[in-house]
Amino acid sequence: MISLVTGATGFIGSNLIQHLLNQGHNKIYALVRNPAKLRKLNFSPGASNLHIIQGDLSSLPPIPADCQVVFHLAGVTKALKSEDYYTVNQKGTASLLAKLEENDLRPRLVLLSSLAAGRPAEAGKPVKEDEPPIPASPYGHSKLLQEGEALKYSHKMQVIILRAAAIYGPGDLDFLQFFQIIKKGWLVTFTKKIIMSLCYVHDLVRAMEISASPGLKTGQIYNVADPIPRTWEEIGLEAARILNRRVKALKLPLWLVHGAAAGSELISRLSGKASPLNLSKYHDMEKLSWVADTTKIKEELGFETKWDFGRALEETLIWYQKVGWL
Repeated sequence: MISLVTGATGFIGSNLIQHLLNQGHNKIYALVRNPAKLRKLNFSPGASNLHIIQGDLSSLPPIPADCQVVFHLAGVTKALKSEDYYTVNQKGTASLLAKLEENDLRPRLVLLSSLAAGRPAEAGKPVKEDEPPIPASPYGHSKLLQEGEALKYSHKMQVIILRAAAIYGPGDLDFLQFFQIIKKGWLVTFTKKIIMSLCYVHDLVRAMEISASPGLKTGQIYNVADPIPRTWEEIGLEAARILNRRVKALKLPLWLVHGAAAGSELISRLSGKASPLNLSKYHDMEKLSWVADTTKIKEELGFETKWDFGRALEETLIWYQKVGWL
């Protein structure tokens, strides 16, 4: 398989590239905005079957004519202002697809989206892909519009959209601070129960590889998640067990989280550096339940997650400790 990976230096992109390199027979083009980031990645940029292409979605270089698959992972999950989500997630995707059409290329497209593009669960009932979407945040709305840009081309090329649950694993930064606080002996939870679907990054990259197979029905959206959702407390307590830490619970009301998110966003705008804690993230959090129904991807693509939650979390925490993050 000859593929182009956008967002190649990100958490998921770097794990996907490593997975494809491990297969031995794949040729990979990696779209990289900042080559300096390559030094921090766990795969060898000098691999003979890996080719670095410098550029980004707003200034795309020529796309190799032999490209069979595009794994479109580049996007913004945190931003200084709401418009940035649309600029990168929606308009960047439109730019990429226009470039493919301009070059008369028809690769298979695997677009990484998010459960946030769909709708929160009601009373914890898993959400199916065909339910009317109700994004709760600018991020989620931008991802829904991104999906729309891809679906415009589904009659010209094979388009598969993966709505991923909350992704964790080696290299992830979003859960890191939560685990760092647990290591200090505190379990920060909330006065309202938060439940979410999770997916270990190694399961996600396998789902992406399967979704790149030729001959699939185009224009399909699939949820990718462990079929067993977890509460915020469950995640924290399992991490505490693995880290061998006795923790004291600290329950916060959501209004306090809202204030912290607003303050964090203000600091981000002053510093020019986006923070994982922001109002967009809060608006998703306050919906309390993001639970995915995974029946469709199992029945149509034969995909099921393989990693046990406890084992996957242990692998993640060991990696954090190995690199000195925890």
